[in-house]
Amino acid sequence: MATIAEYIWVDGTHPTALVRSKTKIMPETLEAPDLSDFPLWAFDGSSTNQAPAATAIGSSSRSAWWPTPSAARARRLVMCEVFEPDGTTAHKSNKRAVLREVMAKAAAQEPWIAFEQEYTFFDGSKPLGFPCRAPLPRPQGPYYCGVGADEVYGREVVEEHMKVCLEAGIHLTGINAEVMPGQWEFQCGGPGVDLLTASDHLWLARWLLYRVGEDYGISATLDPKPVPGDWNGAGMHTNYSTAPDAHHRRPRRHRGRLRGARHPARGAPGRLRLGQRRPPDRRPRDLLVQGLQVRHRRPHRVHPHPAHGGRGRLRLPRGSPPGRQRRSYDVCTVLLKTTLGLW
Repeated sequence: MATIAEYIWVDGTHPTALVRSKTKIMPETLEAPDLSDFPLWAFDGSSTNQAPAATAIGSSSRSAWWPTPSAARARRLVMCEVFEPDGTTAHKSNKRAVLREVMAKAAAQEPWIAFEQEYTFFDGSKPLGFPCRAPLPRPQGPYYCGVGADEVYGREVVEEHMKVCLEAGIHLTGINAEVMPGQWEFQCGGPGVDLLTASDHLWLARWLLYRVGEDYGISATLDPKPVPGDWNGAGMHTNYSTAPDAHHRRPRRHRGRLRGARHPARGAPGRLRLGQRRPPDRRPRDLLVQGLQVRHRRPHRVHPHPAHGGRGRLRLPRGSPPGRQRRSYDVCTVLLKTTLGLW
């Protein structure tokens, strides 16, 4: 029986990168494959913003693979890095390669990271749960972590997504309905999960979300403000920790790094996320505040060590740069360089 492998990579679209994939069919059966069993494969880089006009072919190098997400989709998931046609030079959009180099310098600090990815379902051109015509749904309030067909929409897609992520070995840690109808969140990564693995899992979880949505005729968007007006935006929290006291070595060095408006990790403008009557989240982004569960005080929070087993934890909320549809490899690189003084 043939082996089906889905080659997945992050493209060069700016400011918000997209996830791409193509399916490779290999005639042999791979019962317990190794990464080297998946051959290098080329793609048309001119169609993914990853090649100059004169070079139409990019090269994808396998980085990791996951077992089949379900019996119905009997295929291996192969996370790839993108290289120039020579096969050795990392493409400028290949931020995973940059993160690998930085992680080698930060291993002693034992960093880990967790992502909380919000997204919104759409049924055609309207958010899932919104009527085709007026009136609009009830005001926000009952939808967050709600239960019941009148309060949550798309649960069957969400639970199928959770199922295939767990079957694929992705370190998913939770899901919940969010503030706006048709809006959800999944969490991945966490203690003991290194930054490279967590970043891979985030992109794979996004890919699986889009793929599962295809089966239901539902699309998922990471748009920071999918519905104008007094409706909740969507974003991504980032939780980051290292060995004790690592965050406090250079507390001012993050200024301009985490908030840089033109940083490639940023993604689409986060100011769009704010609703007309939502509490403003425009505190200075160049300050770190220490406190247990301090909320709506500062965009970047340092939690006290005793509350986390002797390790500090820095949390970047969804409304702060870099990026709502964040490029996780860039985010991890910026955090490591900033908190550990590796610039």
